[in-house]
Amino acid sequence: MNRRRHLLASRPFLELLFHVVHLISFSVQLPRTLVALGLAALCVGQSHAARPMNTDDANIVDDKACQLETWVKTTRTSFERWAIPGCNLGGDVEWSVGGNAQTEDTLGKTQFWVAQAKKRWVPVGENTVGISTTLGAMVTRPALGDRPEDKDYYLNVPVTVPLGQDRFVHLNAGWVNHQNLGTHRPTWGVGGELPLTAKVIAIAETYGEAAMGTRYQVGLRVWVLPQRVQIDTTYGNRIGQPEHERWFTVGLRLLSPAFLP
Repeated sequence: MNRRRHLLASRPFLELLFHVVHLISFSVQLPRTLVALGLAALCVGQSHAARPMNTDDANIVDDKACQLETWVKTTRTSFERWAIPGCNLGGDVEWSVGGNAQTEDTLGKTQFWVAQAKKRWVPVGENTVGISTTLGAMVTRPALGDRPEDKDYYLNVPVTVPLGQDRFVHLNAGWVNHQNLGTHRPTWGVGGELPLTAKVIAIAETYGEAAMGTRYQVGLRVWVLPQRVQIDTTYGNRIGQPEHERWFTVGLRLLSPAFLP
């Protein structure tokens, strides 16, 4: 079973579409670099669910298959471009290595690199609650040269509860270690999926990290080609925060058939 998975606050919608096209081109070249990085980092923020949710689900990509998740995210002060490929090489483990290029009005350009392994213990079934465990790391390379790299290590336990008719509730409980800050905090998430048609899925979630506030996100996912090509868009914000913290995203997800040896 395939895993189910921020338009614009202050910039024109056409600009965002331009960046989506640019992102797709960027994504085709990025995996070559990611392969080399992944070989060194396979055993190494919070885990990423299938786009566009931050609350993860318990499923993984099909056995011997791969996926590429790409998206752009905009706020009033920043613009991000993400690409995260992942593959299931066997053993019910999905390996993902990816990154982002981000431009921030006050800090300039920043890069994030993420690597994680997700082990599925119980697949989601029609009447079966799915359970997985994710271990990962994120490295932030700041624009300012006098600042060291930030390193975060995280653990997450996604649980997916099927409600019938392709409706699901996802529950996450986790922990993150901010190495440079010398702190570690619990993390959590609650999300849901509701099919509107055979190809359109509504999603909603709330998630957070202790002492960092609670965030929410709502959006739509659309299958362009069922189980192979999906596009999505979301709106989100941090509860109780002003307008400048809100975000919009547009994403593209590609799923392959099984092809790995």
